[in-house]
Amino acid sequence: MNRSSKYMIISILLLTMTTACAANEKQANSTIPIPSPAIAGTITQDQDVRISPSTTLINNNMKSLYYAGPEQGKQVALTFDDGPDNHFTSQILDLLKKNNVKATFFIVGEKAKANPEVVKRIVNEGHVIGNHSWDHSNFTKMSTEEMNQQISKTQDELNAIVGFRPTLFRPPYGALNNAEVMAISSMGLSIIDWSVDTRDWAGTSTQQILKNVKKELKPGGIILQHCAIGKKESLSNTVNALEQMIPLLKNEGYTFVTVPTLLSLPNSQK
Repeated sequence: MNRSSKYMIISILLLTMTTACAANEKQANSTIPIPSPAIAGTITQDQDVRISPSTTLINNNMKSLYYAGPEQGKQVALTFDDGPDNHFTSQILDLLKKNNVKATFFIVGEKAKANPEVVKRIVNEGHVIGNHSWDHSNFTKMSTEEMNQQISKTQDELNAIVGFRPTLFRPPYGALNNAEVMAISSMGLSIIDWSVDTRDWAGTSTQQILKNVKKELKPGGIILQHCAIGKKESLSNTVNALEQMIPLLKNEGYTFVTVPTLLSLPNSQK
């Protein structure tokens, strides 16, 4: 083999290695394609919600990102985002209490600070709370330090109100890249997404919400709803749908549980 041939082979090998490294780096920092809730109060295009396996395993099989629970047994978890407020959250709590159903509320820190008594009521009535950031900012558009502050500030606020820090976290807009998933997991938090999107934030009618649930729900499902929205907007559709949804699913043999019960996770950090 002459010298020019050797140089050509070496050049090809170097080019191949550089391309592979670039592809791996892009994959490592890519946004995880998880079902994404729209921003409350805005209009977005419909998205095809692809239900992933009950537990997504990442970081060498570490369980940290969940879409749903085990399909054994007909359990379902109701979850409510973006609260609390003094209006719709209270109506939802009244319905849950009336039907003896426990749910999981993903709390926005600044709203918890504005409505501490509602947060206390949620916990006192046996529901579970999770962290939903301080002000519902998009984590994919901020630094790691800013992300940590959003989470830690909310954890501290909830601890000041109810005396403990949650173990559950749901990202605003539902999108995180791999590095953010790892960072949040290292904070002792389990990331909870969903398998059923009611699209209640979009003004979806009560009957369409029920159709969405019927179409997408499987045993172990996590249903996404909201308990607060913009000042000029309404979640009456959510309240009305919930009033019908609970007896309908009970008649189908479903048992309502909290997310920690569904996924065998602790309620709070020690």
